[in-house]
Amino acid sequence: MQNEVEVTLPALKYLTGETEHVCRLCFASTEGAVISLEDTTRFQRPYIDETLTFSDMLQELGVTSELELPQELCSNCASMTMNSYLFRKLCQHSNDRWNDVLNKFNKTLDQSNTVGPNVQTVYLMVHKNENFMFTSKKSHTLKSKKTVLAKIKDILKSRETYVKVRQKSSNIICEECGERFKSNCHLVKHMRVHSDTRYPCPQCTKVFASQLQLEEHAERVHYPKRIQCPKCSKMFSTNRMLKHHDKLHHIAAICKLCFVQFPSKKDLRAHLDKHDVNKCARCNKSFVNKHTYKYHLKICGKSDERQPSFFCDICNKGYARKNGLRSHLKIDHGFGNVLSCNWCGKKFDAISRLRNHIVKHTKERNYHCEHCGNKFVTQAALVYHIRLHTGERPFPCDLCGESFLSASRRMEHKRRKHFGPTKECPVCHVKFVTGHQLRKHVQRHYNPQSKLFVPEANVNPNVEGQEYSKITDLLAL
Repeated sequence: MQNEVEVTLPALKYLTGETEHVCRLCFASTEGAVISLEDTTRFQRPYIDETLTFSDMLQELGVTSELELPQELCSNCASMTMNSYLFRKLCQHSNDRWNDVLNKFNKTLDQSNTVGPNVQTVYLMVHKNENFMFTSKKSHTLKSKKTVLAKIKDILKSRETYVKVRQKSSNIICEECGERFKSNCHLVKHMRVHSDTRYPCPQCTKVFASQLQLEEHAERVHYPKRIQCPKCSKMFSTNRMLKHHDKLHHIAAICKLCFVQFPSKKDLRAHLDKHDVNKCARCNKSFVNKHTYKYHLKICGKSDERQPSFFCDICNKGYARKNGLRSHLKIDHGFGNVLSCNWCGKKFDAISRLRNHIVKHTKERNYHCEHCGNKFVTQAALVYHIRLHTGERPFPCDLCGESFLSASRRMEHKRRKHFGPTKECPVCHVKFVTGHQLRKHVQRHYNPQSKLFVPEANVNPNVEGQEYSKITDLLAL
């Protein structure tokens, strides 16, 4: 270890100007082997490919930059600086790679939660791009790696065949309207829509394109339901309907594209839509749900389609979609069974919507983020949060091109940047962008502790009457 004289003497000589060649780190003389802090070095390693100066490396290692101190290094300190910087980058690279591997492994294990009770063997494969899980209903003892890889190779080969058949079958097109179908059977059923022949139901106002559809409707709606499903509480009118229900809801099915098992064919069909790229050619917006995608294609670029086209005969309220009118008739006018929330009494026409609403009261966090582990109350909140990780902004502004995380953020941006404030205070006539900002502002007029407080005796007479009713309506919201 250097004594105090060996360190202090070279430092004093540098400060008094007797010498300019002193190492910044070890205080040794750099005569004959001067390495400036501004000299560059190229690193080419599997974990780094950069060109840096010694000054940048020292700053990364925690050595402060000071122009009054020596700006040179000796050969030994220069070599140690490079090795220390490389070691630091190697540690960072190692931590990142281990985290990636563990995240992929945990993601693959999470897939195994979807495995049904009939599966006896599971093959997990961690791939650099995506993870695969293959299941088998046969029980297997421990096998060699070579045997397992051969089995996975056969499964992947069958998957490629399935993809080709699926792509080929999806190219069946209706010549009348251009809609695509996965099989000729679906095309034949669809062609009845273009036929002039109609089959009205004798017991209700519905009309069908074929006799078979009419019979299925009668069995499903009008026949008495006396047969109960042994696996759930649903009732059916015929054994054929029961068999169809059991096949659709209670028999497990495996996706031949990703080999994940689902509890029913209904869940599998919803999952298969996610493998297809549902992307609008006009606005490049992507959709997971196929039915939402089809509806978007009808209205994309057509502002007239968004206008109400279905009106209630009782209150004349308009809706853009028929399902909206149906829900309105059930909830507001009592045409059908409705479900009520036990906490707030709000009514719903579907159990799924009621469940999505109830979590707002119970605050159950059933949706968790795979990136950071945070949990959320609703699926929409999780989707919004994941976009913060991925950087995805799928809602562009059509006036300036700036993109946003949600449609509400985009609308707020339009009101603030392009449309200006439109919500006017009836007391002082100050305008605001959103109704929430206006309500908060009006409340200050009635708060004696606020600078904006307006005593009732001093309120402008013009504000009373109709304007006063507006104020009370705002406060009541």
